[in-house]
Amino acid sequence: MTVSDPNTKPLVTAPTDGTGRSGRGQPSPERERGARVPGPVRRVQDAVRTLPQQRRVALLLDCLLAASVAVVLLLYRIPPFPSDQLNYFDAARDFPAAPTYAGMHQFLRIGLTLPLRLAQEVFGYSQVAYLIVPMLAGFALVMCVYALGTMLFHRAVGVAAATLTLANTLVFPDLTVPLPDLMATALLTAALVLALALRQRRRFVSATTRRQILALLAVGALLGWSYLTREYIVFCWPLVGLLLLRRVPLRRMLWILAPLAVVGIGESVLNALIWHDPLARVHASAEHGSGGAPPVTDYLNRSPRWYLTRILVVLGTTPEGIWLKLALAGTVLGAFFSRRLAFLLVWAALFYVPIVTLGGLLNPEAPSLRILKERYWLPLVPALTLAAIGGVWLLVRHRARELSFLRRRATVLAGVAAVLAAAVPSGVAQYARSTDLVDPINATYAANGGTQLEEFRSWLSTHADGVHTIWADRRTIRPLALFVQGPAGGDFWQGRLHTWSKTSGAPASGDHIVVYSAYSLVCGQCRRQAEAVLGRPVTPPSSWRRVFTSRDRVVEVYQVR
Repeated sequence: MTVSDPNTKPLVTAPTDGTGRSGRGQPSPERERGARVPGPVRRVQDAVRTLPQQRRVALLLDCLLAASVAVVLLLYRIPPFPSDQLNYFDAARDFPAAPTYAGMHQFLRIGLTLPLRLAQEVFGYSQVAYLIVPMLAGFALVMCVYALGTMLFHRAVGVAAATLTLANTLVFPDLTVPLPDLMATALLTAALVLALALRQRRRFVSATTRRQILALLAVGALLGWSYLTREYIVFCWPLVGLLLLRRVPLRRMLWILAPLAVVGIGESVLNALIWHDPLARVHASAEHGSGGAPPVTDYLNRSPRWYLTRILVVLGTTPEGIWLKLALAGTVLGAFFSRRLAFLLVWAALFYVPIVTLGGLLNPEAPSLRILKERYWLPLVPALTLAAIGGVWLLVRHRARELSFLRRRATVLAGVAAVLAAAVPSGVAQYARSTDLVDPINATYAANGGTQLEEFRSWLSTHADGVHTIWADRRTIRPLALFVQGPAGGDFWQGRLHTWSKTSGAPASGDHIVVYSAYSLVCGQCRRQAEAVLGRPVTPPSSWRRVFTSRDRVVEVYQVR
């Protein structure tokens, strides 16, 4: 549904035929001429034709933004990596069996693993099943930021904030990777969109009491799903109450608790049945905070200042870091001048304070949360982008209105300034993403040539009859398993995959061996495994014949003579 701009005039009614009746029922020229237009297409045409011009433009902008986001996600897809992302994907495949390859806290985040399992049921253990859930989550996050920016400020702010949310270096690498942080952020943002619509009494959620109750139930369901995906997202839940306070009757707000109760009871029962511990996920997550080995343990026993300034370090690691730091400063300062910006500062504070406190400030020896990775801070990003772009828009509009010759163009000028404020850091991030291919993450984007495993799949599909057994090291074999069948499932190869190591059996004559990233940093773990077996630098035996190689030798296939 198109989101209306809070700064536009009320929508006009449909044109009448002069008798006071709406002209919607009049026969269209196409019908009078006897043109045969399919029913669904005709209904869409009629609906668009009756929209005011302003709404048509808004609908076109919505569609263009949505299409652009979808294209970016497709072009910049990332191949599977043998780490957390495949742990979640494999946990979905093995559910409810216990994992042997990952921490229990990952297996218990069923808000992510169950949608992944559904994708696997439809598409099999394939690349599409791996990509579709995070792509939908990334798409939802960007579009929900667009909706929030439009409803809070102006449509130009929505477009600009959505662009910066999409393009910034903290979010971008996780847009096509099945990890919980981005998905939980997207679900929270979707809940806030509905809550803000209820606060502003938008017709699509507030036209009737029934619609309002359904919207409140949806808010509760989204919040519950976000908790099942990443438990730390509950710190931001009070934002919903802040938006609905004094706008929705307190008794009616209790409808939000219904799906939350279902989620809480359902998870407790499930954990009790499988793990004999109703609070299994809470306990596993708390133990995970301080467990492990370097580099995780390098973040223990630091000074309070180290934990308090971690967000600045994280922002500073990005190419557009200076701009993101300015966004953070703008979020804090803007709260003194605008209630809307103050709301966004509350969003940032509700997340920042508990994650830093539990991430080591309170107990440096045994923190309950980890704050070492960039993706752990993703719930802050929508608040920062909206506050920064919204602050620029408010400032420019206010200054322009003070000048008589600019007063009538104040909103237009503010919109241009908002778009430019997002375009600069987005352009900096994209330039680094396209040119700095030494960075392993940038090298893995499909748009930058990171399609070597897809090339291998194409080769295998044309040589499937002559390939019966494929060997790969224990790291490489995990992503490889997604590329020995079709992109959306379907078996074109009937051979066997074997894990190869120094202690395993040797490949027999006629067998094939896949060596992945042996001469690049695309998969550092795969390279180390290859070096452990074949030496450093990697040197295949003379009895192996190379039968396939991708660009830059990222994927090589050998056959034993």
